[in-house]
Amino acid sequence: MKLLAIEMSRVTVLFRATRPKGQAYLPLLAAKVAERYNFSSAPQTLADIKSPKVEFCHGLFKDCAVERFEVYNDGIIVTSCSDTDFIDAFIGDLVSWLKNEHGHAIIETHTVRRMYDSSLLVETDQDVFHPFELYTEILQLIEKSLEGSSGLNVNFQNFGFTFAADHTQISAMKPGHFRLERKEGIEFSRNQFYSTAPLRTKQHLDILERLEQLVQARL
Repeated sequence: MKLLAIEMSRVTVLFRATRPKGQAYLPLLAAKVAERYNFSSAPQTLADIKSPKVEFCHGLFKDCAVERFEVYNDGIIVTSCSDTDFIDAFIGDLVSWLKNEHGHAIIETHTVRRMYDSSLLVETDQDVFHPFELYTEILQLIEKSLEGSSGLNVNFQNFGFTFAADHTQISAMKPGHFRLERKEGIEFSRNQFYSTAPLRTKQHLDILERLEQLVQARL
């Protein structure tokens, strides 16, 4: 399996930030964050800074871009088209800098306080949907019904699948779906797939590689 692109990575962290020695001057703090990480877009007015969501866009950390850094009353969300380890490193650097240089402290407020989202574009050696040939009869019924209703004679194949947790049973942060589907607009024979998962990038890739191994073992 080959990783073609990291389409999106996102890390959500829940906490409260306080400053025991006294309230920070928010316009100056926002300006310093923008300067430290070279954000091309940052809040400019006090109203922007005190809004429910404070957003910094397209910054730089090490040699990669932080696409979006969002600040809320109960935590932060960081998005990038890089590995989730990169985002974790950015958050670690930010928290350390705020603590050591500006006197901020982090108060943990939730048992489940960090959630990952990972979206990848991969190419596999085998069609990982091969086991779904079990549904051949259903695909044929769809084809015949489509031809009868609209005169279109085409072949249907499995396009994707989704695994999900039952969100009604979860009181904490709710994980996203694990989804694997063919890349839209690409010939099926190229075995290019778009996948999303509520996991770190490395974990996500490990699962996709294991899926390909299981399919190869059945061939």
